[in-house]
Amino acid sequence: MRRVNAIRASGTKPGHPRRGSGGAAPFLLVAFALLFAACSGDAVSAPGPTASPASTTATGAGATTSIVEPSTTTTTLPPTTTTTTSTTTTTTIAGMAEGEQLDGERLWAMVPGNDAEVDRINLVYAGWNWDSFDDFLAVAEGTLSWGGHAYLTTNGFPTEAGKEAHGGALGLFAIEPWRSHTDWFNVWYTDLEPDHPQAWFLPNDHPFGLDDVVVITLAIDPESYDPNLITSYSGPATFHFPRELSRPAEGNMFGHVIMNLSSTGPVYAMDALPHELGHAMFSLADEYVGRVHGFDGRFDLSTWPSCAEDVVEAEEWWGDLIGQVDPMLDIWVEEMLSAGIWPEDTDALEHYGPRVAVGFVDGGCYGVPGSIRATEDSLMNTNIPVLGAVNRRWAESVLALWDPAPRA
Repeated sequence: MRRVNAIRASGTKPGHPRRGSGGAAPFLLVAFALLFAACSGDAVSAPGPTASPASTTATGAGATTSIVEPSTTTTTLPPTTTTTTSTTTTTTIAGMAEGEQLDGERLWAMVPGNDAEVDRINLVYAGWNWDSFDDFLAVAEGTLSWGGHAYLTTNGFPTEAGKEAHGGALGLFAIEPWRSHTDWFNVWYTDLEPDHPQAWFLPNDHPFGLDDVVVITLAIDPESYDPNLITSYSGPATFHFPRELSRPAEGNMFGHVIMNLSSTGPVYAMDALPHELGHAMFSLADEYVGRVHGFDGRFDLSTWPSCAEDVVEAEEWWGDLIGQVDPMLDIWVEEMLSAGIWPEDTDALEHYGPRVAVGFVDGGCYGVPGSIRATEDSLMNTNIPVLGAVNRRWAESVLALWDPAPRA
């Protein structure tokens, strides 16, 4: 949905990004960044299956699509279509074509079917410090997994069609709950660039005239602007507990994400994006324990929904889910096998199954002795693409606050 009185920012033309000037970031942003810097960048990389990944070649869904250069042409949105059955009437939205510019905004549709007037969450990809707008867009599009499948990588970049892939992963929309909720999202890219990586970090500090916005800034070597910016990080959403689960009448309830990417291999860090969106969209906690910046123990003893002060609180919060395994685990394995990234004899199910089963795991999120978390591993721990049944139930409850019309 559109918002009123959007703050405007100057931008640059695609292919000629503006680099941030040197100097220290504003104090408030630095403090906010330090508070949430532990929220991803140093999360331990997920251990792989016993067998080594196989090489494969990019074809079809695994290949990077051609880049659509933004234009200043304004187009009229296609009309909606209505499908009627004997019992129900479902209105579908034809929406915008991929690469089409949104009227009055420096935003282009990254996926087909965007509609700014529909009740959806708006993901906006922005670049900072890229030498090439095409490279920025290739990484953003190439790691999106809008079709629900794994993407392939070669030397830290999305694999081009016909080229040999050296690895791969599941992008955002191949992972639940985003995978089954594509109708809940408009996905845009912009050729505007923030003055520095943190400029669009606070919830309402962005230049776009839309509601419910999550800005994903893909920042190349942000430590070149501020040596403290050594990790990817995000601000938390304002959803913290069931009794507060509602949409505010005004203001943005989401945080934003800053991805710290290397110019020599930007794709390598993109597996942390779903983790960061777990914070920015659902206010999920980091679930690793005492492994980031030497910090072991936090001021609050428990964090909804997956980190409890003790077994009594844990039983109250997720006792009904004990033993459950998020079905995303099976999808992950199937997608990695189908893409040829993992060998047929992978032991991933045996390796990860017990680690994502819901239980009472000693050691909460940065927890003090006696605290409890819901699973040994998850997306919010080592970035594996499995939220876990406890986190997933909460995330889907948040998404249920929106009532989007389906794409045609």
